[in-house]
Amino acid sequence: MSSSAVRKILRRELPHLILAARGTIAAVAALAVAVLLKLECPYWAAMTALIVIQPTRGLLLEKSYYRLLGTAVGSVAGMVMLLSSRSPAMLTILLALWLAACVGAGNLQYGLRSYGAMVAGCTSAVIAMAGYNNPPHLHDLVFGRIACIVIGIVVSTTVTLFFTPRRSKRELLDRLRTATVANIEWVALLVRGGDEKELIAVRQDLLVEIADIEGALDAAWAGSLDLKRRKRHIRDLIVSLLSLLEAGKLAGDHLARQDYSHASWRESLARHLEEVALHLARQGSTRPDAAGIRSVLSEAGAHAPLLGETLGELITALQLVIDEWDSTTPNTERPASSTFIRHRDWQESGRAAVRAAAAIAFVGTVWRFTSWAGAPLMMMATSIMVSIFSTHDRPSVMLSHIFCGASLGVAAAFLCRLLLLPGTSGPLAQGIIIVPFLMAGIIALSHRRTTLGAMDFLLFFLFVMQPGLPAVPAPPVFVSGGVACLGGIAIAILAFRFLLPIDPARRLRSILISIVHDLNTMAAADSLSVVEKCRARTHHRVLRMLVNARKLDHDLSDIVEGGLAVLAIGRCLQRLKKITLNGEVLPEESESIRNLTLQLSAAIRKPDEILLLLSDASGGLGAAMEVHPLDHGASPPQALNVENHAQPFPSGILCVGRRGSQCHI
Repeated sequence: MSSSAVRKILRRELPHLILAARGTIAAVAALAVAVLLKLECPYWAAMTALIVIQPTRGLLLEKSYYRLLGTAVGSVAGMVMLLSSRSPAMLTILLALWLAACVGAGNLQYGLRSYGAMVAGCTSAVIAMAGYNNPPHLHDLVFGRIACIVIGIVVSTTVTLFFTPRRSKRELLDRLRTATVANIEWVALLVRGGDEKELIAVRQDLLVEIADIEGALDAAWAGSLDLKRRKRHIRDLIVSLLSLLEAGKLAGDHLARQDYSHASWRESLARHLEEVALHLARQGSTRPDAAGIRSVLSEAGAHAPLLGETLGELITALQLVIDEWDSTTPNTERPASSTFIRHRDWQESGRAAVRAAAAIAFVGTVWRFTSWAGAPLMMMATSIMVSIFSTHDRPSVMLSHIFCGASLGVAAAFLCRLLLLPGTSGPLAQGIIIVPFLMAGIIALSHRRTTLGAMDFLLFFLFVMQPGLPAVPAPPVFVSGGVACLGGIAIAILAFRFLLPIDPARRLRSILISIVHDLNTMAAADSLSVVEKCRARTHHRVLRMLVNARKLDHDLSDIVEGGLAVLAIGRCLQRLKKITLNGEVLPEESESIRNLTLQLSAAIRKPDEILLLLSDASGGLGAAMEVHPLDHGASPPQALNVENHAQPFPSGILCVGRRGSQCHI
């Protein structure tokens, strides 16, 4: 290879080499501090130093916090288990129950809170199994585990913090402003009577962008308590954006049913909406045009009250976000005008908890009846894999990559301990030996093709090689331990693939069922607060439905339309409930509306029919809203006829087709 080619490669790889050097320095320095302090299992400090490295400063600080918190809780739990019993059978039962509780709780949380719960679960297994093999050192193991985590966090943060960029808050604000502008422009196109295909395409893009923004919030606010306090106003704006889409859908259906195609007010309103959007889109413009907005809201309120009301909510929410974001601290604590309740998937949470407990029970059974010395190590590895990756979209696929990386890491550990450093060795020699392996692993972590298994190469290399300890067990026992670690990954793969499988399609089905339950509750509820709570939760569930559908690589048009129909139905049910409670609907008309919603509720209990009639249902309820309460003399809406309704949907997501068809997610 020529010298110019070498220089070209070096220039290309220089950023990765610098990153690898910083990570290696952090890991080796953490290991050195732990060794100097004579802590149990000092390699835990090096592993932590690698784990907490993040692309942004906020994520680095927040992940460190939750890892430390989870480690402290899990270490205490593991110690209590060992103090309660020394029986493998009883330890297995206690570990299975604790891990199930942590995994179940973690699957109900989002972001790094979920990570903290998972760490609490698997740390208890690490402490309990390590303490079982070394009973006299139990308290030292607990203290050493927590101390090593602290050392790893402090050293890694010190080495990498000032080289880790902050996440730009302006980037997210600009995305929100752009989404708001696009939303208003879409309404203008809708009012003007634009091409239906273009309207559908634009609102699909808008809903996808809103889902992306909502999914990025946790990472954007990581590490900042002040920004977390302001997050409720961002979610308020997201709800307003969704509300404008759902109001636009209802308004579009209304305009299509009425002969308003040549009404002069439509062109005037569309033009004013475009002027407001243009003002918001101008670079450096931070405040909406108050006069223009008053004109738009007045005009929209006269002809499309629901649309005008929703536009007003959107502009107010956007202004609140801009005011708070552009100031250093909030001047006053202003509550969000709308509620945003996150989707909690109790069904999948329960499945994840059962899966984790079953995997641990299986390994514990093997341990109980074989007395295999490597079983505790297999228990550790299994607990980590069935917990940390239980929230992943395709955990069995992910763990297959991890198994490959871990196998290379275990092989590298065998090479170091059995060939390069046989017998007893000092910490200096061990530190020198591990440097090239750490460098290679971090460089692999920086490349797209090798990133999936690179971190596990590093972690299993350190865990099996155990730098900082002068010697390891005899070669047969040492090799058996490494194989047991890989066996733990294999058990987790089997659990995710065959015991209780999980993938985006199953998560989508679960969300659809949750949406059904919300609609059922709203349809049958006698309390307005119950309806409002369900509707607030449905906003997030629709976004999660879209996120999971995107992972299936299918056309999203039907999912988007179904999601908007769900939001429109929720709005109609909320307004109808207000009307009913205010006595503005005659009893017989209220009963007709109730029968309509209950019929919808009964029809959508079947998973293969959930999305097939949502658009028709939203149209029917929208028509009901036009009649009530403006015209008490009008006849009540007719029940929906959904017997033979059919509409194509992406294959693999849900059953599509006419009545009687059979398919499954």
